[in-house]
Amino acid sequence: MQHGMLSSLLLYLTLLFSTPAWSAKEMAQKEAELWLESPQLNQKVSQLMVYIENDDTDSLNFSLNRLAFPQQEVVRYLLLNELEQTNFILSSKVAMFVESQQKLSPTYVVLEKGDGYEFTVPAFNFPAISSRLIKQWKQNHSTLDFVLKAESKDLILVEWLSGSAHEVQRRETLLVDEFDSLSPAATTFLVEQLTESSVTQWLPSTQVLAHMARSSESEELYDLLWKMRADYFSQQELERLASNRSDFSLRQIMTAAGNPSLNQQALSLLTKMDPLPENVKIFLVQRMGVAEEASYVARQLAQHGHGQWVRDILSTNSSVKSSLVQQALSK
Repeated sequence: MQHGMLSSLLLYLTLLFSTPAWSAKEMAQKEAELWLESPQLNQKVSQLMVYIENDDTDSLNFSLNRLAFPQQEVVRYLLLNELEQTNFILSSKVAMFVESQQKLSPTYVVLEKGDGYEFTVPAFNFPAISSRLIKQWKQNHSTLDFVLKAESKDLILVEWLSGSAHEVQRRETLLVDEFDSLSPAATTFLVEQLTESSVTQWLPSTQVLAHMARSSESEELYDLLWKMRADYFSQQELERLASNRSDFSLRQIMTAAGNPSLNQQALSLLTKMDPLPENVKIFLVQRMGVAEEASYVARQLAQHGHGQWVRDILSTNSSVKSSLVQQALSK
């Protein structure tokens, strides 16, 4: 008797774990395309969009669940595709509905064949669209939250740009993307958190600082940027400033030359200018009066077509390191 009970139990467990909870149904690719083009189903989607526009997700779910298969899956796909293609702004309730679609497993699959392989994919992959929509919705929600906090002067950068490395990077990217869209008052509020506070223990990344400085044209932010360890973003900002050639830009390049890691790049950018602005000439003459920089500046000037000007300076200005400059010109 015990043996019989054991056999029955084993049979039950075998059936329990071997019977799939979900069984895919294969559909021809052409049939799937015909379903997607169905005028009746596309009309149904238009009707369901009214529920979405009215934030009536209860009626939306009720109407969807009443549809037979495969019509129900086709409509779910077409509905989410409509939201994605029209960049529909999701309310919180609609976002919850969209997110719930990721938990549903598509029933119908189509067979895709290639050179020596074949596999099945969902015929109406509405969970994939749902995933993309929710990802975008979360991004938009974060953007709105950032803008509202900045505009209401509730965004404290040192707190907001904290947390895990991934979260900080995500928020820094958001700040860079949205900073230019802020009002002048909000921009000033964020800039002054860095320029009017003691920030010796914390600064945002050079990417953030360079963008904020560029957008606000804040001398104080640039001063902070040039004091940081040089990297790709500070170097790229120097290149951009050099292409601008405004008085403000030239001042920043000359200030950046005070950073040992940016010194040669800044000096090289200045010597390439043709014609040389007067304030740049004065600055370069001063640099040729510094033993550590005289040779490099003179050599760069000569390479960029300003050799005669350097020779004229040698004959009229005793402050330059003449021996170092002459040696550089002779090479």
